[in-house]
Amino acid sequence: MFGLPDELTPSFLARLEKLRIRTRQQYAGMGRGMHLSPKRGSSLEFSDFRQYSPGDDFRYIDWGLYGRTDKLYIKLFQEEEDLLTYVFLDASASMGFPAGDRKFESAILTALSVAYVALASGDRVMLRVLGGTGAPVNPSFVYGQHRIVELARRVHGLKPGGQFDFATALAHELVAIRRAGKVFVISDFLMLLNSITRGLGLFNAASMDLTAVQILGGREINGQGLDGDVEIVDSESGERLRVSIGERERNQYRETMLRLTREIKSFCFKRGLHYSLYTTDADFQQFFLRAASDLGLAH
Repeated sequence: MFGLPDELTPSFLARLEKLRIRTRQQYAGMGRGMHLSPKRGSSLEFSDFRQYSPGDDFRYIDWGLYGRTDKLYIKLFQEEEDLLTYVFLDASASMGFPAGDRKFESAILTALSVAYVALASGDRVMLRVLGGTGAPVNPSFVYGQHRIVELARRVHGLKPGGQFDFATALAHELVAIRRAGKVFVISDFLMLLNSITRGLGLFNAASMDLTAVQILGGREINGQGLDGDVEIVDSESGERLRVSIGERERNQYRETMLRLTREIKSFCFKRGLHYSLYTTDADFQQFFLRAASDLGLAH
């Protein structure tokens, strides 16, 4: 539909429109919206009082408080603004393997689904791509739910490729972000744990609300196809290694993969960050709707 992936059906998009992004703190936006801002404003959300100063609007005087104190006080309200939402998409070479698991396609689905939730709520979305081959993706804000079509077009010709240091790449991206907000990082996170924690920790240090979404292939996480004498190739460095794999080695591989997911999840939870794992053998629509809370979304 309109160039969107087949999984983003009208009925699924309608359900996404009932969700909104929640954050653990307030952020200043760029325009009117549905999220409470740290700025003072004129919404219905009461914030505080301050003494009246000449020129203040008489409509905001609290006459009840004046009757008790014989002093004029102005009611202060919190501004409601849009939320700046940043979606980081890992397009390194590992996201393209195993090819049959469609990890990168699932990562794009996740990015577009998150973006649509934000856009449908009146928030602004910026999609930033790490690595990849093809035409560079313009990292500018879009606004309005119809702009999801534009985001889909931006990533249409993108292919996974190349390698980078995760923490260094995110540090470089963070320098270009001038305003704090909500961050989604979508990746397979198949890298050294230290690089993952350093990279995700950057957003924590910058007081940005983070959701980490890990995408793993269904066959990949189970070690399917790893049997006998095989040659293992690093999809990013090209390094090759011949090994013999039996049931014991396959079980060790599975446990290593699961341990990595547990360690990332533990790191996120200890720091008040959101984490969700999607394996590509599961139905995407069901995963996304059921994992809404883990993704930092609310009905």
